[in-house]
Amino acid sequence: MIIEQRTYTLKPGTVQPFLALYQSDGLDVQAEALGNLVGYFVTETGELNRVVQLWGFETFEDRLQRRRALSQSEAWRAFLTKAGSYVIEQRSELLMPAPFSPIR
Repeated sequence: MIIEQRTYTLKPGTVQPFLALYQSDGLDVQAEALGNLVGYFVTETGELNRVVQLWGFETFEDRLQRRRALSQSEAWRAFLTKAGSYVIEQRSELLMPAPFSPIR
């Protein structure tokens, strides 16, 4: 398994509105396409105004196929139009498990 960690830096004061919009308009669409939401987090220390998503994929090819399907979704594109005004920066990292990781 690989984990994709997506970190979004949001405009100050918009974390709660972003989370509400994501929960109402984005979560179900994204979860249906990507399949394995490992976790969804908000930063409390360090760099603030960030949300972090962790998505699990069987392989890199699985991730590509699922991301492609998500990008073709009309509902997802509508969500992005609404959510885009909150986002300052987006970062994506693919994490590979160490041999002893409990998540394999």
